[in-house]
Amino acid sequence: MNTETQIKNACAHLSARAQVPADLTDRVLGAASAPRRRVRRSLGYSLAAGAAAVLVGAGAVAVTTQGSAPKRPVQTIAPVTLSSDTSLRTDLGSTFPRHLVAAGHTAVAAYYTAHKGPSGGIRRTWYLYDPGSGTYEKTPWAYLDVAPGMHQAAVIEGPLPAPRIGILDLATQKVIRWISIGQKVGGVAWAPDGRRLVLTAYAKDPDVFSPPVGGPDGPAGSRTGFAVVDSATGRGTFHALPPHPGTIGPRQDLGWSRSGALLWAPTETDPAKVFYDLNGRPQPAPAHEADAMEEAGLSPNGRLQPKFGPRPGPAVTIKNLTTGKTAAILPIEQAKAWADDGRLFAIGCAVKKCTGKGEFHNRLLLVTLHGKITPLTGYHRSDKLGSWVPVFTHR
Repeated sequence: MNTETQIKNACAHLSARAQVPADLTDRVLGAASAPRRRVRRSLGYSLAAGAAAVLVGAGAVAVTTQGSAPKRPVQTIAPVTLSSDTSLRTDLGSTFPRHLVAAGHTAVAAYYTAHKGPSGGIRRTWYLYDPGSGTYEKTPWAYLDVAPGMHQAAVIEGPLPAPRIGILDLATQKVIRWISIGQKVGGVAWAPDGRRLVLTAYAKDPDVFSPPVGGPDGPAGSRTGFAVVDSATGRGTFHALPPHPGTIGPRQDLGWSRSGALLWAPTETDPAKVFYDLNGRPQPAPAHEADAMEEAGLSPNGRLQPKFGPRPGPAVTIKNLTTGKTAAILPIEQAKAWADDGRLFAIGCAVKKCTGKGEFHNRLLLVTLHGKITPLTGYHRSDKLGSWVPVFTHR
């Protein structure tokens, strides 16, 4: 079975589970179902997240840190603080955003487009926000994640998996530190505190489809484990963690719980996420986090949760978890991230054209709980390779 057939089959499976599949490519890659990228980011939306202890202990696998310039002392970056700038920033004239898109405490810190790779699978082209130019700039990285505060990013060189990750200073656009955990890494995610990282290790490229291990019901990925490291020292411990059975797609990155105390991995079953402590031991899911199918997850105050539907849509229902009542039913396809407690970044299609192929002609929106919609970007076709996928971060 070739790559295109595998993608088609996976998309068909996922379409059956979704009301409006506006980001099939992203889901098949594991970016929406894998913490990575999309869902995991939304779980870090606590503005008051505090620093937690860095995982360092006896029996740790040796982790090395290398400065980008060997003869220079290792640079450090001060602890992150979230920007007080909550202004609305849009880029309506661009199909692919050029200028910063932001609202409330949240911004599109980066985005990627996906294309078929020369040897099969998918290759991402990353565009990272450069505060110096005020624009998104194309990067050479194979994978990246942006820290809360948007002062630094964790970057991975291609081809994946790679032997190290870099800490990129966004002000200078230079790598100030390289971190190796003695394992090849294919995914990386910042903790809500902006200091720790979880690195997901793989034996093979996590974006290339391969037959499931152990038959059709076995795991399809090659995840070998993970390490939680301190971004300033690079110190951490590697823990083995094989793929979760039954998960579609080889990318199965780990992400962070809202508090930053636990890690989670995606599943294709109910619940949608399984949780672990920082040593890889299974843990009960925090309240309402395991069933967060919409990428936005819980609101910053923890009271609201978006749910898919009702059909035929497009619609996303916002439930008040305190009262158990419906707070709003919004005419959107997906809830992507919270700007604040009353507004959401969302994907929406053209008014009166959200049927058939029209559901894929969509753009990024800002929507209030009262249903007021503000367009943020131009329209694009989300059902084709080459469409753009936003990465949200606290600014």
